[in-house]
Amino acid sequence: MLVAIKTPEQVTQDRQAEQRARLENERAMQRQSSVVDHLAGHVRKCWQIAKHDRSRLNARLLNCLRRRRGEYSAEKLDAIRKQGGSDIFMMVTGSKCRTAKSWLSDLYSPVGDRPFTLEPSPVPDLPPEVMQRLVAEAVAAAQEYGLDEKTTREMLHKHRDRLMSELHQDGEDRAEKMADAIADMLLDAGWRESFDEFLDDLVTYPSAVMKGLEFRKVKTLQWLKGQDGGFQPAPGHKICAKVRRVSPFRVYPSPSAGSDIEGHWMIEHHTLTRSDLSAMRSAPGYNGEGIAMALSHYATGGLREWMWNETERAQLEGRSLIHNTEDIDALELSGSLRGQTLLDWGMSEQKITDPNEEYAVSVMIIGNYVIRALINPDPAGKSDYFKVSWQAVPGSFWGEALPEILADCQDTCNAAARALINNMGFASGPMVWVENDRLEAGQNVNEMYPWKVFRSNSSPNGGSGQGIGFFQPDSNASELMTIYERFNRYADDITGLPSYAHGSDQGAGAAKTASGLSMLLNASSKGIKMLIRSIDIYLIERLVAKCYNHLMLYSDNPDIKGDLRPKARGSESLVHKEQAQLRQQELLQITGNPT
Repeated sequence: MLVAIKTPEQVTQDRQAEQRARLENERAMQRQSSVVDHLAGHVRKCWQIAKHDRSRLNARLLNCLRRRRGEYSAEKLDAIRKQGGSDIFMMVTGSKCRTAKSWLSDLYSPVGDRPFTLEPSPVPDLPPEVMQRLVAEAVAAAQEYGLDEKTTREMLHKHRDRLMSELHQDGEDRAEKMADAIADMLLDAGWRESFDEFLDDLVTYPSAVMKGLEFRKVKTLQWLKGQDGGFQPAPGHKICAKVRRVSPFRVYPSPSAGSDIEGHWMIEHHTLTRSDLSAMRSAPGYNGEGIAMALSHYATGGLREWMWNETERAQLEGRSLIHNTEDIDALELSGSLRGQTLLDWGMSEQKITDPNEEYAVSVMIIGNYVIRALINPDPAGKSDYFKVSWQAVPGSFWGEALPEILADCQDTCNAAARALINNMGFASGPMVWVENDRLEAGQNVNEMYPWKVFRSNSSPNGGSGQGIGFFQPDSNASELMTIYERFNRYADDITGLPSYAHGSDQGAGAAKTASGLSMLLNASSKGIKMLIRSIDIYLIERLVAKCYNHLMLYSDNPDIKGDLRPKARGSESLVHKEQAQLRQQELLQITGNPT
């Protein structure tokens, strides 16, 4: 057994080193606690500002949802019932929303194809080191074989063109492999389900929002072959990238944010379960200790960040807010903070290298517990949120929703339909008037049936008139139907979604032939092309760029890496369909088939 022998001076130095290390750890913990406290306070401050600025927008969102589902507001329904009669709601808006979503889904889900592609960056010339090597090889060959200057120059150009072609082909191959990798990544991330929900929001609300990429720990299951030849389940966990649709009711942009949130903060109001929090504990960037404390505090009774519109929204969406104590609300702030502010709050100088630079940060809190606080790892510094509007309003985060555009036509169609049904009720049979003082007592005048006998007395004034009479109210059904049909056609015009686009046989004369219908569909698709272009630019290309950057940083496959640029194909898909329709028309004309 060996025994370490130290001098008194060495023992003193060791104790002082241990004390310095302990003090340094305590200071680091204090700095970390200070950063966490300041970040939580900043999120709470922004949350109060966002809630105060929210009331008008919440009313718009609820109005859009009611119109999509075919329901009146409580105030409108009460006024209708006070007046009496029908409270029917004609589903003009719901029909247009379903048509728009179906059209978009068809364009972005081509069979056996992707809604995006990757293109290699153009190579204007060979890299300098490659060009120098090529010239050196050409000079060496000329000296060895005694070639003249002209032949040497021709050989140099020939090899240069060959290398350029090889570089271009290599870029094409890498682009195709990267596109396949991104498609697999998006499939595992839940892209198809999230995009379907995103399209629902896009045709319903002023803006639709999607988030990606975020990383979660998910359960996996593999079937491994055992020694006996049978297969045994092997459960496990792995960290996966996820994309998801964000409800417009849960998005709170800064009041000063414009059409693009870059440079502004935005808060997302999460409702999580205990399973969601458990899946975050091992994910990159999350604070496992903070999550454990939040679970310990709120696992039993839950936590709700209540908003005034939650009850009506839950009713419209078919949910219940009763006995939902397992839900835990969280607030996530994404935005930029000045470097000096982060330094003042105690963040280390290793992470904040420039005090005057703006740093994109993401902070998530539950109550007063910070469960995530990190600087945006995206090398481009772009936001993880993507927003598209049915009809964008320049300078505004929230656009104009399809139900809002249809509001006048929908209200007029509803009024005409209610009046039509009420008039049909009045005109469906004769109306009766009765002089009560001339009827014998005990008769029930409200009960009517054929061959009924009314016993009446003589008029006390000596008149010869009848004590009971019948008259037939006029029917205004034709005029009311004309009004309804006219405004229903107006809805076709203002939305660019004509009835014949979703199978109606009420088209004009041109829509009764194949070629005429094709021309009308091509003309009506011009409005939807603008929306498709917005989806391409503000969602598809930006999300694919996120996936591309992630794979360039963390993928182990060198064959997919290269200087590539994402390009969406939604608008191209529509052009290809139009061209296919034109080719079909030309074929019909050549073969002499009637159209």
